[in-house]
Amino acid sequence: MQSERQDPGLLLAELLASRLCHDLSSPLSGLSAALGEVAADASALDVAREATAALGRRLMLLRAAWGMPAALPAGGLATLAAGLPNAHRITVELAGGLADAPLPAVAARLLVNAVMLAAESLPRDGTVMLTGDAAAEIAVRIAGDRAGWPDRLAAMLAAPAAAWDGLAGGMRSARLQAAVTALLAHQAGARPRLLLGGSGAVPPLLFDLRAVAG
Repeated sequence: MQSERQDPGLLLAELLASRLCHDLSSPLSGLSAALGEVAADASALDVAREATAALGRRLMLLRAAWGMPAALPAGGLATLAAGLPNAHRITVELAGGLADAPLPAVAARLLVNAVMLAAESLPRDGTVMLTGDAAAEIAVRIAGDRAGWPDRLAAMLAAPAAAWDGLAGGMRSARLQAAVTALLAHQAGARPRLLLGGSGAVPPLLFDLRAVAG
């Protein structure tokens, strides 16, 4: 059981390190298994190449999400989305200024995490849609069977303290990603919120990037 007095920054580092190892274990296992079969089956080399490519895509995504902020060129967000664990069964769509404009560093890292959160909020096939302008407001929408944001996301977006408290969910994937995304948004001054009160569709996640520097 985690100590109630554990430093939240240390807890965040521990959780992200555990999550990093978990997310890399699948492509690494696939690569290891394929290499072990190469001597007996030449076709295993193709499987190894595919696993190596998948590992590279996953590393690029996680580095952009949890490493130091770095700017993205036009189309960079879509390229990174190919590294999502469920990239084979979801579609990521970019519209407006996001489709053909570069992203400054802080905004880029925030949106990469938002895409990861959106993807984890789709338990089955679905679509992640980002619309807006990198110099204004961005809306992140999800659609699909059983699509839904993690519990307490609205509270995490409303106050940093609730986002830190959200880490108590431990390695529960969507809860951890929700807390990280909310904390990054608060730090960037992006005024994160869910647009509640609409129709029966999943409410969009909104970020105001006008005050976000870098």
